[in-house]
Amino acid sequence: MIKKSLVKKQMFLYLGILLITFGAFGFGVATVYTKNYMEEQEQQFILQGERFKESMNTLYFTGVVDTSRVNFELQIIEQYMGASVFFMSSEGKITMVSPGIDQEWIGQTITDEAVNIVLSGNVATVKGKVGGMFDEVALTVGYPITIGNKLVGGIFMCKSVSVMQETANDINNVIFGLTVPAIIVSFLLIYILTSTIVKPLLDMSEAAKIIADGNFDRRIEYTANDEIGQLAESFNNMAQSLEENEKVRREFIANISHDLRSPLTSIQGFIGAIEDGTIPEEKQKHYLNIVLEETGRLSKLANDMVDLSRAEAGATVIERCDFDINDLIRDSLDAMEHRFRQKNIEADAVFEEEFTEVNADPNKIQRVLQNLLDNAIKFTPPNGKITVETSVKGKKVYVSVKDTGIGIKEEEKKKVFERFFKADTSRGLDKTGVGLGLSIVKEFIKAHDEKIEVRSVEGQGTEFVFTLTKIDD
Repeated sequence: MIKKSLVKKQMFLYLGILLITFGAFGFGVATVYTKNYMEEQEQQFILQGERFKESMNTLYFTGVVDTSRVNFELQIIEQYMGASVFFMSSEGKITMVSPGIDQEWIGQTITDEAVNIVLSGNVATVKGKVGGMFDEVALTVGYPITIGNKLVGGIFMCKSVSVMQETANDINNVIFGLTVPAIIVSFLLIYILTSTIVKPLLDMSEAAKIIADGNFDRRIEYTANDEIGQLAESFNNMAQSLEENEKVRREFIANISHDLRSPLTSIQGFIGAIEDGTIPEEKQKHYLNIVLEETGRLSKLANDMVDLSRAEAGATVIERCDFDINDLIRDSLDAMEHRFRQKNIEADAVFEEEFTEVNADPNKIQRVLQNLLDNAIKFTPPNGKITVETSVKGKKVYVSVKDTGIGIKEEEKKKVFERFFKADTSRGLDKTGVGLGLSIVKEFIKAHDEKIEVRSVEGQGTEFVFTLTKIDD
């Protein structure tokens, strides 16, 4: 359907343009040629009249007017110009005619606009039948012949307008003869070009159907560096992105299934053991605390998914107020103190100013700090160091969370904020979590109209830096 409709539309469009273009071109050329041809004929007739006048002056100067020579002159003009020629005396009578005119006209007087103009001493250019001499309209150019200052008559050169039009028609036929092959060749080229454009579109349509069925490995092979090539490249990038998202989705399902199964299995096992008396009463409190911790993990996972879903839908509510970001950082570090001790990690805070007031949602920013610190702790080996630093540049406060952990591969940096992404989990020192923390961080910072970026060198550590709006002192 795409090919049929698009090709037809393009073919009719281009064909219409070609017909209009060639038609206008042909009409214009024919019109201009006909006009120029008529004007050229007029000038040639006038030139021949001038020459005839010179010949007549020469004959009168010698005192002998050779009638046969004058008739010969008229015959030459007729043959050269393809026009009928006659000479009229100043009294208005035809005295000589070329072979193309019936001899019966000799001695006759005719009434015509051209005759009146010439006998008044002016050059005449008139279209008509010359007093009935011709059956069809002719272009008549009359040239007055004067000897000295005396008008002795005029020479009239007449050529059928239809004959001249036939010459113009010959030009039209030539144009038409060239136009038809040109249109046919253009039609074939347009068909080939349109088919070339449509083919990748059809491939994309078929590929889209295949991708819609869940097969994301289909790609479009189109290497031309044009708009269709860019579209094909974008389509392939989309397919690649969908394939990667599908891979991440499957990994997420596997990870979240594991993260759900483990605490649920523990909860089910411990509660069952308590219920059937397998766990003695004096140890029940200990195992109930473990159950409580596991339910906390489940609750956090559910909350993370809800928060991320809201953030991506633009439904995150930001409740701004002015507060000291340094105090919030201290509170976040204190809350993580037990985890720092577990891995013997040194935690440090560096503040450029003693008080650094910002305008933001403290609860969301605290969540950002907790997720960044949690991520830093996971990927920092024992005896490492984590530093949280604030600095001021203009109206922005830059908050940095830097660790001495394993770092991030260069090709993984652009993916760290993607939901469900877990950077090289086989190397992770702590494999908990499902890859939502950094996605939530990015969405919360984005909701503040701020920016966050990651800097990392593999094997040396990672630094996350985000901005907040500073409150003027």
